Order: sequence, then C-alpha cells, then structure tokens
Amino acid sequence: MQISHIIRQAIAIGERKGWITFDELNALCPANTVDPEDIERIMRALSDAGIRLEED
Repeated sequence: MQISHIIRQAIAIGERKGWITFDELNALCPANTVDPEDIERIMRALSDAGIRLEED
C-alpha cells in the first residue's frame, strides 16, 4: 500500500473526529512495510491537517 493512500485514509478518519488513535493508525499501516521516513510523512500530514494523534 502506498503511503499517500495511508495518509488519505488517516486524514479522513481524523477529520471525522478531530483526532486519530495510535491503534487506528497502526491498523492502516501494513506490518513491516512502513519505514521511519514514511512515519514522519504521515505525522507531518496529520499535523498539517490539524489532526491530533491520541492514545486509546
């Protein structure tokens, strides 16, 4: 799965509630395929969209 697709999904979830949980974000990311640069991109996109990352 491409990172841009994960970002779009994460933002869609976050826009509905104003935040996304770590569990929701982990569920979007395929196991062992997301590298640190991808995580940074996802975090930056969420921040730019005004979406908080929350613990469950």
